[in-house]
Amino acid sequence: MARALLVTAGLLDVTTVVVGGGVSRSWALLERAVQAVLTAEPPVSGHPVRVLPTGLGADAVAIGAAARARAELGPLVDRVAGIRQG
Repeated sequence: MARALLVTAGLLDVTTVVVGGGVSRSWALLERAVQAVLTAEPPVSGHPVRVLPTGLGADAVAIGAAARARAELGPLVDRVAGIRQG
C-alpha cells in the first residue's frame, strides 16, 4: 500500500492521502508499516506524504458517492423537488 501511495504521490504530486473503508478499520495494524516505508523511501517530489484514516470508516465510499451524485444532479434534483412542492 505504501509503495502504491509513493507512486501515486510521484505521478500526481499528492501530499495527503485519506484511506477509508476496510483499510481505515485496520489502520491501527497498518499505520506503522506504511509510515516505515514512506520514511525509508521518500517520494520523488521530495514532499512528504501524509496518510490519514477517514473518520467515516466503512461508510466513506458510500457517502462520497452520494455527495458526488448530489453535486452532479443537484440542480436537477432541486428542480424536481420544486415541481413536487409547487
